[in-house]
This record gives sequence, structure tokens and C-alpha cells, in this order.
Amino acid sequence: MKFRNLIIGCMATAFAVGSVPTVAVADPSCTEWMDQGDGTSWKECVNDDGSQHCYKISNAAGSTSYEVSCSS
Repeated sequence: MKFRNLIIGCMATAFAVGSVPTVAVADPSCTEWMDQGDGTSWKECVNDDGSQHCYKISNAAGSTSYEVSCSS
């Protein structure tokens, strides 16, 4: 009887944990890197909430991108 109760308890716990709603967070939608002709490239990303982020990077190998203003 104790073993049966243990199995039922484990199954109920697994079901409860498996049925917890989760929030899906999508990656931002981004353009491809666009070459600017001056040794740099930039891309624009838009999050699900509509917020816009722009990034710039040097075309040199090993460069790291950084966020810049999206307005010109």
C-alpha cells in the first residue's frame, strides 16, 4: 500500500510540474550585418515588444559589436 501511494504521489508531482505554464521568450528578429563601406557593419534588431536595438561592429577579425543609436 505504501509503495502504491508513493507511485501515485510521484505521478501527481510529475504531472503538476509538467503542467506549469511557461513564458516563451523569443530571440529578437535581426537583420543581417550590413557593410557600411567604411570598415564597419551594422544590424538592427526588434524584440517581441517592439523595442528596437542597433549594433555596430568593425569588419576586422575578432571585433566585438556594441549597441548604437538606431536614429541617424
